Amino acid sequence: MILTILSMIISFALMLGGIVMRVTANKPINETVGFRTHKAMLNVVNWHDANHKCGTFWLLIGAFGFALTLFIIFVLMPMMSEKADMLMQFLPLAAQIAAAVAAAVHVERKLPGGKHAAR
Repeated sequence: MILTILSMIISFALMLGGIVMRVTANKPINETVGFRTHKAMLNVVNWHDANHKCGTFWLLIGAFGFALTLFIIFVLMPMMSEKADMLMQFLPLAAQIAAAVAAAVHVERKLPGGKHAAR
């Protein structure tokens, strides 16, 4: 049950992070909040693009993870054995974390600019 609660917390954290990134996308480059990588902070265009794209991905991943967790709790867990129950609780948690990291890496790789690009 603890993994299920953790999965719900991660879902809400991803959705909140996505909302924050989407709101930050329309503001100047911020040293504290947003998608803060070297490429994202090179210029305002990269900043807006990175925060908008990653925020959208995180919102979708969080919402999907939340729905998947609810589906597992109410549909699959009542039909599973105790060992399968643990696996079913772990899968959405691991999938959400992996998808969030993959989304951030994908957005970073798609941004223009390199080591020597001017700010």
